Amino acid sequence: MVTLLTLLASSVSDSLSQNYNGQFRELYFGRQPSARAEAMGRGLSAVTGDALSYYWNPAGMAGTKGLNLTGSYAKPYYNLDDASYNYFSASYNFGKYGTAGLSRDYFDYGIDDDIVITDEYGNYVRTETYDPDLTTYRLSYSAEVMKGLFAGTNLNLLHVFTGMENNLTVGNEQGSGGSKDIFYFDLGVIKSFDLKSKGMDHKVNLGSSLVNVNFAEYSTVDESQADPLPVILRLGAAYELSLDDRSISSKLKSYNFLVNLEYEDLFNSKYYSGFHGGLEFTFLEIVSLRAGYFTTDNRNATYDTLINGIREEGFSTNEFTYGFGVNIPVRQLTDSKTPLEIKFDFVSLKQPPLNEKKDDWKNFQVYTLIINWIF
Repeated sequence: MVTLLTLLASSVSDSLSQNYNGQFRELYFGRQPSARAEAMGRGLSAVTGDALSYYWNPAGMAGTKGLNLTGSYAKPYYNLDDASYNYFSASYNFGKYGTAGLSRDYFDYGIDDDIVITDEYGNYVRTETYDPDLTTYRLSYSAEVMKGLFAGTNLNLLHVFTGMENNLTVGNEQGSGGSKDIFYFDLGVIKSFDLKSKGMDHKVNLGSSLVNVNFAEYSTVDESQADPLPVILRLGAAYELSLDDRSISSKLKSYNFLVNLEYEDLFNSKYYSGFHGGLEFTFLEIVSLRAGYFTTDNRNATYDTLINGIREEGFSTNEFTYGFGVNIPVRQLTDSKTPLEIKFDFVSLKQPPLNEKKDDWKNFQVYTLIINWIF
């Protein structure tokens, strides 16, 4: 299945001439919906049972339990101090019928300016508010298609609001006001191997996902000048070890260790590829400490007056990550019959550089809340 995803993307990319040039980079390579993933090197493509795994690999949602409601908030985005991200999702595991979910990823540029519109003679026409944003609506489905083999898909609708309700026209040329919707879909698979021994549970996962399988593009007016959205391949591996020491707790797993490794590549760009790795240690299913590291090849496009055009320069980003999480297993801690878990994750990290000349951006924060009603 992993090989099939790779061959599918390769065959389509060979037939396309346009490369991804950074369109909506803030949405695809900016903040992520999971503070847990941000802390673990910005990767989660081989992990099952996380309600937010739709972002990296929809197959991972098949390992969730019951009803999951999630919300995340992140800011800022580089010099846009008022820019923010809001993520919301809801998913439910229907047992043998799989897991279905709905999610919304929203990015607000934090711009709220009044723009005066004039005609071609400079006469006042109207005043509009310029307030651009990006929203992805997503329908996800995943299932365990056979023992230890999980598969999933995302159906995505990207809504681009360019800032003003009306299209601008000057003579016969039409500007980029208004909004546009783009449809694309993702695929993912995870193969899980469970090994059990006295007092210890081992799990090894191998995962792969492909974002934007249909090579969707964005255009405002001229379809022939459309900008491709990124086609992202993720290959991951994860190892999880759980230890039970009944002298510490008779109801909760004493120790849990998770290691996640991931390679990310774009089929329609020589930039944005990189490696991601992370560690997580959880004590008594309550407190989680996380750390990670990632390296990414970035693209810096500048206008060069000497060549009278755009110069592309690649540079490498290498960053350490860290964070923590708290889980409240209500049923186990209170001896109640309420099958509820409440999880809170947090990171405050340095923003990766946008180019080699400036690397002193202020920290960004991601707050994630997950409410899991386990049936």
